[in-house]
Amino acid sequence: MLGEIRGEVRFKEPLSFHTSLRIGGTADIFVVPQDVDDIRHALMFAEREQLPVAVIGGGNNLIVKDRGVRGVVLRLEGCLGRAEFHGEEAIAGAGVSLSALIREAAAINLGGIECLVGIPATIGGALAMNAGTPDGWIGDFVSAVYYLHPDGTLGEYKPSAGTFTYRNFNAPAGAVLIGCRLRLHRRPMAEIQKEMKQRLKIKKSTQPLALASAGCVWKNPAGDVAARMIEKCGLKGKRVNGAEISSKHANFIVNRGGGTATDILALMDLTRERVNSHFSVVLESEIRIIGE
Repeated sequence: MLGEIRGEVRFKEPLSFHTSLRIGGTADIFVVPQDVDDIRHALMFAEREQLPVAVIGGGNNLIVKDRGVRGVVLRLEGCLGRAEFHGEEAIAGAGVSLSALIREAAAINLGGIECLVGIPATIGGALAMNAGTPDGWIGDFVSAVYYLHPDGTLGEYKPSAGTFTYRNFNAPAGAVLIGCRLRLHRRPMAEIQKEMKQRLKIKKSTQPLALASAGCVWKNPAGDVAARMIEKCGLKGKRVNGAEISSKHANFIVNRGGGTATDILALMDLTRERVNSHFSVVLESEIRIIGE
């Protein structure tokens, strides 16, 4: 079945090449599908061989442990990378860059999702974690999600109340997200571009965008802000080897070079313990962690 895949199939692929933190061990079998049929073949192979499947997008909200990932890793960035616009809707594949989609929509005077600008994610990754800001989450704009069942059949899911929650999308078990339909609205391109520029300026001034990171590490607890709590614990700038709690934004952990997943997880453990000790609050990670 792997021989029928027209995309790329690699063995013992270093996942540090495919994560924004530049860390992680190897994937036993690494598949970059060319289309939906390739995804089907990979899923059928994994089911036949009783292998686990992990799906990644751009690797921007992901920690891969140092011993790597057993089974099959499907990387959807570069696949399903087209978006189409129909009226005031966009139909976007899971591999489409979120930023590229916002720019493409703006070019034809379609807006409404400017609050998502600057989030480094594919559509699939953004859906999986319900990416967004306090101004709006991607789930607010989704009218349908498309996915493949483990048996390779296509499914469509119409979100309802509770489908998208804070930093989470309750996808059907075992499903591979392959795209979605988004509601947009007419807006002059100049207005959209002005808002995008303002939002990106704020991000650049407050977040360590020049360094390898995986975005915000912790969910904000009810009624508080994780970055404030971490800073109050004196952890801003704290390092373990090449990993550092950012001195610019305490809810980011950056890899200054040579950092490993073990280093980053050690900083996360320290942060969780200190915040719990100081505030009696258990921080919840919003970064996905895979591997062993």
